Amino acid sequence: MTSLQKQLAAIAASSTHQLDLKAQKAAHGKSLLFESKIAASQNFNSIYQICYEGFQELCALDSRFVAFSRNLFSEQSKSEERTQMTAKENQELDSVIESFLSLVGPRLLLKPAVKAVEWLIRRFRIHEYNTEFLILTFLPYHSNLIFPTMLSILPAKMSPTFRFLHPYISSLANPPRQTIVYTATNTPAFFSALEQYVLKVLRAGHQSSSLLSFWASVTTQAVDGMLDSARSGRRGIQQQREEELLLRILPVLNECLTFVDAPEAILGCYMITTVLVTKSNLEDKVLNALMEAIAASLSRETTDGCLVCLAVIAEERKGAKLPKSAAKRIMKLDGLADKIVSLAQDCRIERLALGCALAAIERLETLYQSQDIALIDKILESDILDDPQTSVVIKSLLLLIEHMDGASVAGSEIRNQLSGLIVRLNESPTIGGKLQRVIQEHDIDVDTLEMRLNATLRPTNAAALPSIGGEQDEEMVDVEISSTPSLDVILSVLPTHIDEPSFLTAPKPPIFEELAQAFTKIVSLNANPDRFASLEVFGKGDASDNILLLSFLTRVWNGTFPVLVRSAALQLAAKYLRSSKTTGDLQALFPYAISALSDPSVTVRRSAAEFILALKQSFATTDKTPKDKVWDVSSLYGQETSRIHWLSADEGAKLLSSILMPTLEECVLDADHITQVVQTSLDGPARSKLLKAAHAELKSSHRTSIVSFLSSHAVITPLLSVRLRLLSILSLVGKIASGSRINVLLPALRHWCSLPEADVITRCTAENIDIAKSDKQHLALISGRDSEGIDLLKGIIAGDVGPGRLEIQKAAFEQLRAIWSSIKAEMPQSVAALLLDLALTETDSVDALEQSRQADALETLRTVKLPTFVLESFIESIPNAIHMPDKPPASKRRRTSRSEMARVEFQDPKDIAIALRRLTLVLELVEISNPEDHPELMRGLFHILDELQQFKMQSGSSLVYLQSLVIGSLLSIIDKLKETKEPNADTSAIRADLLVDCIRHTTNPQVQNAALLLISSLASWMPELVLHNLMPIFTFMGSTLLRQSDDYSAHVIDQTITRVVPQLADSLRKRNKDFIIGMADLLLSFTAAFEHIPLHRRLGLFGQLAKTLGPEDSLFAIISLLVDRYPSVTGVQQFVSDLLGMFDPMVAVQASKRYLDLIDDSLRPKRTVSDVLFGLNEKDANQVESSLLNLLSSLAEILDGQRLHARLSRVLRHDSEAEKLRVAFTEAMEKTIQISQQVKGREVLYNACSRVLSSLLNLLPTVDLIKSAEILLDNPNDEVRRTALKSVEVKVQSIRQGDDISTKAILAFLSRIGTIIQHSPDVALKHTAVACIDQISERFGKKDPSAIAAAAQIVSGVQSLGSGDDRLRIISLLCLASTVDVIQDEFIPLLPTVLPKAFTYLMQSLDSRAPKKNLHNAVYALLCSVVERLPFMFSGQYLDGALELSYRSAVADLDSDLDESRNQFFQLAAKQIDAKECFSAIEGAWPGAVSMGYQAIHELVKMLDLAISSRAKSAILKNTQVLYSIFLEAFDLRRKCATGDLEGKYGDSELEQLESLVNEAAISMTLKLNDATFRPFFARLVEWASKSLPKRDSEGKMLRSTTLYLFLGTFFDRLKSIVTSYSSYILEHAAEILDNVSPTDEQGLKLSKAVLHALSKSFEHDQDDFWQAPSHFSAISGPLLKQLTNPSSVAIAEDIIPAITELAASAGSADHRLAAVKCEQSLTERLGEEWLGLLAEMLPFISELQEDDDEVVERETQRWISMIEEILGESLDPMLQ
Repeated sequence: MTSLQKQLAAIAASSTHQLDLKAQKAAHGKSLLFESKIAASQNFNSIYQICYEGFQELCALDSRFVAFSRNLFSEQSKSEERTQMTAKENQELDSVIESFLSLVGPRLLLKPAVKAVEWLIRRFRIHEYNTEFLILTFLPYHSNLIFPTMLSILPAKMSPTFRFLHPYISSLANPPRQTIVYTATNTPAFFSALEQYVLKVLRAGHQSSSLLSFWASVTTQAVDGMLDSARSGRRGIQQQREEELLLRILPVLNECLTFVDAPEAILGCYMITTVLVTKSNLEDKVLNALMEAIAASLSRETTDGCLVCLAVIAEERKGAKLPKSAAKRIMKLDGLADKIVSLAQDCRIERLALGCALAAIERLETLYQSQDIALIDKILESDILDDPQTSVVIKSLLLLIEHMDGASVAGSEIRNQLSGLIVRLNESPTIGGKLQRVIQEHDIDVDTLEMRLNATLRPTNAAALPSIGGEQDEEMVDVEISSTPSLDVILSVLPTHIDEPSFLTAPKPPIFEELAQAFTKIVSLNANPDRFASLEVFGKGDASDNILLLSFLTRVWNGTFPVLVRSAALQLAAKYLRSSKTTGDLQALFPYAISALSDPSVTVRRSAAEFILALKQSFATTDKTPKDKVWDVSSLYGQETSRIHWLSADEGAKLLSSILMPTLEECVLDADHITQVVQTSLDGPARSKLLKAAHAELKSSHRTSIVSFLSSHAVITPLLSVRLRLLSILSLVGKIASGSRINVLLPALRHWCSLPEADVITRCTAENIDIAKSDKQHLALISGRDSEGIDLLKGIIAGDVGPGRLEIQKAAFEQLRAIWSSIKAEMPQSVAALLLDLALTETDSVDALEQSRQADALETLRTVKLPTFVLESFIESIPNAIHMPDKPPASKRRRTSRSEMARVEFQDPKDIAIALRRLTLVLELVEISNPEDHPELMRGLFHILDELQQFKMQSGSSLVYLQSLVIGSLLSIIDKLKETKEPNADTSAIRADLLVDCIRHTTNPQVQNAALLLISSLASWMPELVLHNLMPIFTFMGSTLLRQSDDYSAHVIDQTITRVVPQLADSLRKRNKDFIIGMADLLLSFTAAFEHIPLHRRLGLFGQLAKTLGPEDSLFAIISLLVDRYPSVTGVQQFVSDLLGMFDPMVAVQASKRYLDLIDDSLRPKRTVSDVLFGLNEKDANQVESSLLNLLSSLAEILDGQRLHARLSRVLRHDSEAEKLRVAFTEAMEKTIQISQQVKGREVLYNACSRVLSSLLNLLPTVDLIKSAEILLDNPNDEVRRTALKSVEVKVQSIRQGDDISTKAILAFLSRIGTIIQHSPDVALKHTAVACIDQISERFGKKDPSAIAAAAQIVSGVQSLGSGDDRLRIISLLCLASTVDVIQDEFIPLLPTVLPKAFTYLMQSLDSRAPKKNLHNAVYALLCSVVERLPFMFSGQYLDGALELSYRSAVADLDSDLDESRNQFFQLAAKQIDAKECFSAIEGAWPGAVSMGYQAIHELVKMLDLAISSRAKSAILKNTQVLYSIFLEAFDLRRKCATGDLEGKYGDSELEQLESLVNEAAISMTLKLNDATFRPFFARLVEWASKSLPKRDSEGKMLRSTTLYLFLGTFFDRLKSIVTSYSSYILEHAAEILDNVSPTDEQGLKLSKAVLHALSKSFEHDQDDFWQAPSHFSAISGPLLKQLTNPSSVAIAEDIIPAITELAASAGSADHRLAAVKCEQSLTERLGEEWLGLLAEMLPFISELQEDDDEVVERETQRWISMIEEILGESLDPMLQ
C-alpha cells in the first residue's frame, strides 16, 4: 500500500460521512426509545419535544436538573452540531454532559430519565463522543433490559477498555456480574476507568445507593482476585504485583474516605480495605496510614463498620499501639467500650481493644479523665483480650502508676481511681492471677507499688492481717489515707502483755499479727519506729535481756511482709543493738542474719548488712562468757531450745569475723553469694576457692561446730523460709557435715517427708512458699554417699514414706537422677531393680500418684546412665519362652541368673504379655544406654534374639519392634568392636544363622534391613562366621530389598555390597574357583530385580556392585546379563552405556572384549560360562540364535554411545595407556572378526557382527580409525571391508573443522578408497567407497582440492559412473555433485565426460515402462551443482539439451518430488546462466515445449518470468529483440491452439493459465523497460494483432485481439495512470471491434469482454484527463453506448455497465453533468409519472446536484425539481432533507 493510499485509508476511517447520506441516516437512527427505521425519519424538532417533556419531569423530581435547561435542553441546542464546534467548545460540552449523566444515572430506570438521555444521544451523539462515560453510567443496570438497548447504539469501534462487551453487543444480551468482575480483575484500564468514574460522581455529589453498592462489590471482588493472581510466580514478582495494585487502589481509597457525607461510599471503602489488608502482606507504615484515613472518616452512620475495619487492620499489624491520630479520633467516640464489647461477639476485635486500652493509658499520663479508666476496666472485665494482651495492659497500668505524679489534685484523684481499679483486678478470679504473674515476671517492686496505691496486692494468705480491733474489714483497701487512724490510736489499742517467752516459739504467738500490722502501719506512715520499740509489751531492758523485741523483729524480717517493713525491722534491730550499753553473745541471731542476707530484695540485704555490723559491735568476744549468758539460750524456741547446739564465744566470733563480715558488700549485691561463702568456708581450705586470701582459716573443730549450730537451728526454727535457706547452704557442704547430716538433718528430713500433705500445705501456704520447692530443698540434703539417704529415697519412691504426697515423690525421683552418678557401686543395682519393677507395675487405678510414680520411674531409667552390670541383670531377669511341643528342645539352656531365678515356664497369655513388656523395656533401655559401650551384653542379646522366635509363636505377633531393638543394639556393639579391634572379644556368642532366619522369616523391611546391616558388619569383621550363610541373603535381596525406593533401603544395600560381597569374592579366589560361575547366583539375583529397582537407584547400585566385585572380572557379566534378560525393555541399552561410563575406557573396552568372549563361548559345542549366565542349555536352537542376535545388536548400540567415544578419544590422544588401549581394541576387533567367520552362513548374525565391528571402529579417534580401516581393507572379506569404509564415512560426519590432524588423515585415505573403486569387482563395496568419498568431499574437500579432483576423476570413470549398476551410478552422480561444489573450476575437464553420461542417464530415467526416480533426481542434482558453480560452462548445446530433457521430464507424469528437483534446475538456470544464453535457449526450446503440452510450456514460461525478474534492467534492455520474439510467440499461442497442429492440445483453462503467466512475465519485462523502448513494441503488438494477418483470416485476428486485450486488461490495471496514454494506440481498434464484432458466438463474446474489461481499467485509472478530451471521449463513447442497444448486450451487460460507469467517472465534467440533467428533464417531460417511479433512486443524486459547483447545473437541477413537483403535486423538500 502506497503512502497516499494509507493516508486516504486513515481519512476514511475517521470520516464522519457527511456526504454519505446512507451513513448519516444510519447514525441518526441510533435511539434508546425508537426503532432505527422510525428514528431515522424523525427530525430534531419532534425529538426535542418528546425529550424535553422527560426533562421537565426530572426537574420536578430534583431541582438540580434545572441548571441544564440553559445549555443541554435549551432551544439553541436543537441547532448545535458537534462537528462544527472547536476542540475547546467540545471539551466544555463534555464536562456538562458528564455532569448531567452522573446526576441522571440513579434514575435511569425511570422513563423521564431515558427520554432526557435520548436527547443527548440524538443531538449530541454521546454514544460516539462520550462512549466511556455513557457505558459506566448504565453499567450498574447491566442486568436490566435498558442495558442491551444502550449496547445496540454503541459505535462499532470502541476503546479496548470495553472489549469485553463485544459478545454482548452482537447478541444484545445482558453481561453477567462475573464477567464485569473478571474484567475488572484482569483489565487494569477498565478497573481504573470505573474507579475514576465513581470519584467524579462523588466529587459532583451525584452519588446513589445503586451505584455505590455496585462499585463496592465489584471493586472488592476485583481486588480479591488481583491479590490471588499476584501470589503466583517468584517472590519478587509477587511483591511487584502487590505494589502495582496498591498504587492503583490506595489513592482511590484515600480520596473516597474524604467524602464523609457519602456514608455508603465510606462503607464500601471499608469492604475493600478489609480484603486488601487480609490478603496482602502490607507493612505497618501502610497499615498505619490506612488506619488514620479510616479513623478520620468516622461518623455516626459508619461507626460500627469503621470499628470493624479498624479491628481487621489491627489484627494484621505487628505493633500493638494505634497510630496517634487514629487513636485520638477513636477515643472521642461516645460509648466506645460498649461498642467494642458488642462487636467482640461478631468479629475478632482483640488487637483493636488492646490498642484502645493502651491509648487510654497513654492519655492518662497527661489528661486525667476518668472515662479512660472506665474504658480500661470494661475491656479487661469483658475478657476480650487473651492472656498475653491482658498482661501488656496490666504492665502498662503498673508502669503508669510508678511514674505518675500525684502532686496535683487531679493526679491524686486519678491515682485513687487507678488504685481501686488495680485492687478490683487483683481480687478478680480471672485477672488476679495474671496481675500477680506480671508483677513476678517483670520484677516490679510490690512494696513500693503498695505504698503508692495505699493498698495490699499480695496474695490473701500473706496479706490478710487482722485489723487493729481484731475484726476483718474487707473494705479497708478502699479507705483513703485521710481515714487512716492516727499513730497514737494505733499504739494505744495494742496488747500490753504476752504469755510466750519469745516470738520464735511454735506455734506463733497470737498477738504477733496485731503487732506486725501495727508495725506495718507505722512504716507505711513513715513514723518514728522508736515508739513501737518502747511499747509495754516488749518490756524494758538492754539488748541482751530484751528477747521479745528482737525475736519479734527477727520474725518480721524473715516473714512475708513488704520489703520496706522487713528492711525497717532490720534497721530497728540494728539501732536497738547499737543503742545497747552492754555486749553479749547474740549468736542466736546469726542464722536469721544469714537468712536476711539471702533475701531477694537488695534493700533488705543492705539493712541486713547494717544489722550484722551492729551485731558485731555488740557481740561479746571473750571465751569466758558463760553459756548461760548466751542471748535467749533457754527460751528462744520454748522447750525446743535445749536441742540447739550452741557455739562458744570464740566460734561465734569466728563465724562473724571470718565468714560474714568480709563479704558483706558482695552479699548486698548478690543474694546467692552468702550461700557460696558459707558453704566454701565450711568445706575448708581445699574446697574454699572463693574465699579471699585475707580470710582467716577456720579450724576443723570450728567448722564442725558451726555446721552443727546451723543444722540445729535449721531443724528447730519455726520459720520454714529460714530452714530452707539454711538447708540450701548445708546441702552443699561436703564431708564436714556428714555427722550433722546423719544425726540431725536426716531425722528431720524423714520427719518432714512423713508429714501429712495437709500439714505441709498449711506450713507452706502460711509463708507463701511453693510446696514443690520446699520438698526439693529438703531432699537436696541426700547425697550419693549416704546409704541412709538412699534408703529414704527408695522408701519415698516406693510409697512407703510420705504416702499420698505427689510433690515429695517427684522431688525424690528428681534428686535420685541428680545424685545417680555418685551413688556407691553396690547400690545402683537394687535401686535400678526397684525402678524397673515400678515402671512395669500394672495398675488399673486412675490414681494420679500411681501413674506419676510409674512415669517417673520409667523416665529415671531412661535418663540415668545404667552401668553394664545393671543392664546384664535386666537381661537375665527376662524369663525364657516355652518351646512349642512340635519343636525339638533347645540345644542350649540358659544358665541360672545371678539372682538364682528359676526358669519360669508359662503359656498363659497374661504371663506372655508381662514377659514381653519387661523384654520391651529392657531392650529399650539397652538401646538408649549406648550398647556399643557394653560389649558384654552381646551374648545375652543373641540369646534374646533366639528367644524371640519362640515368643513370636506363643504370642502370635511378629514382634518387629523387639527384633529391631535387638539387632540395632547388636549392630552398635559389633561396629564398635570392629572399630576398636578388641582382641578378647567373645565371638562364640555370634549366631549368624539367627540373623539369616530373621531375614527369611519376617516380612518387615525394617527388620530385614537391620539384619542385613548386621551381617554386613559381621562379614567385614569375622567373615569366616558368615560366609556359608550369604547366598540366601542375596536371593532375598533380589526379591524384596532391591525394589524399595527409600534412602534407608539404599543404605542397607550399599553396606551389604560393600562389606559382604568382597568377602565372598575373596573366598572364591582363594578356592581357585571360576569367579563368574561362583558369583552367578549373586549376579542373577541383582539382574532379576533390575526392573523393580527404582530408577534413581539403578546406576549407583550396579556401579557399586561392579566396583566391589572388580570391574575387570564382573562388568562384562553384569552388562551381558542385563542385555540378555531384558531384550525388549526400553532404556536398558542406555543404562548399560551409562554403567560403562562409570569406569575407565580401558575397563570398558576390556569388558566389551570379554562380552564377545561370552558370545564366542555360546557358539562352541561345549559351553561353559554362557550356559550358567544365559541358561542356553534350556533353550532350543532358535532361542539361542535370538539370544545371540540380541547380545550382538545390543553391543553395537552400546558401543555407539557418544560419551564412551569422547572418553576413548581423550585417552588415545593424551594418556600413557593409549598403547594398551589400542591392543585391547585390536583384540576386540579380532574377536569380532572371528565370531563373524563362525556365523558366516547365518546372515542375521553375520550382519550383527558387522555392526559390532563398525561400532568398535567408530569408537576410535580418526587417526586410529584410519589405521585400523587400512588393515581391515586388506581383509579378503568384502563385508569386513564395507564395514571399515562405512565406519570411516560415519566418522567423517563427526570430525570438527578445526581438527587438522584428523582432516589430513582422512584426505590421505582418499587414494586408498580410489584403489578399491578401481580394482574391486564388488559393486556394494564400490558403492560404499563412493559414498565415503562423497562424505569426505563434502566436509573437507576444500582443504585439498587436488585430492578431491583425483578422486572425482576415478568416480567419473567406467568403474563407477560408467558402471551398469544404477545404485552405483546414482551415488556417483551425487558424489560428483558434491565435488563440483568443492573443486569448481577444476571440475571443468570432467564436464565433456560427465554431462553426456548424465543426459543419457536422464533419458533412461524417463522410460515410461520403468522410470528411475532416484537416477532422475541424481542427474538433476549434478546439473544444479554445475549450473550453480560453473554457469559459464553450461550453455549452448548443454543448456539446449537440458531444456529438451526437462520438458520431456515435465510431461512424463512423474512424482511431485521429481518435479521439485527439475524446478530447482529451472530456477538456477534462470538466475545463473547468462541472460542472452538463457533467453536464446528459451526461444529455441519454445516450439518443442509447445508441442509437448501444457506442463512443458508452463514450466518454460515460469522460467522466462524468473529470468526476467532476476535480471537487471540493463540486461533486459540488451535482449529486448529476443524477448519481443518470445512474447509474440507466446501471445500467438491462442491462435495456434485453435488452428493447425496444436488444435485441441490445450484446454480452455490451461490456455487461460498460460496466458495469465505470459501476461505476468510481460508485465515484469515492461517494468524494466523505459517508454522509449517499450512504446515501439506496444505499437508493434497492436499492429501485430490488428493487421499482420490477412484480412480473410478474421478468426485469427479475433484470437490475437483477444490475447492482446486480455494482456491490456492486466497492463492497465497493474500500471494504472502511467500507461493510460497508451490507450490512443487501441482507440480505433477497440471502437472497430465494438462496432463490428457481435458477442453472439463464443469467440466474439470473449473478445468483447476482453475489450470492455481493458477499456474499463483504462477509464478507471485515468488521472490525466485523457478520456475527457473530446476526440478520445467521442471516439469511444458512441461504440460503447451502442452496446446497450445491441440485442445481444445481455451477454456482456456485466462488462458494459462498469465500462460506461468508469467512462462517465473519468469524463465527469460540468458539461457532462449538465447534459445528464437536461436528459433527465426531457425524460421527465416525455414519460411523466412512469419515469418518476424511479424517483427514490434519483433523490440522492438530485440532492448532490442541488449543491453542484457549477451554477448552470444547479439552476437546471432546480428546473428539473419544479417539473417533478408539478407532476407529483407535492414538494420534494421533505424528501431531500
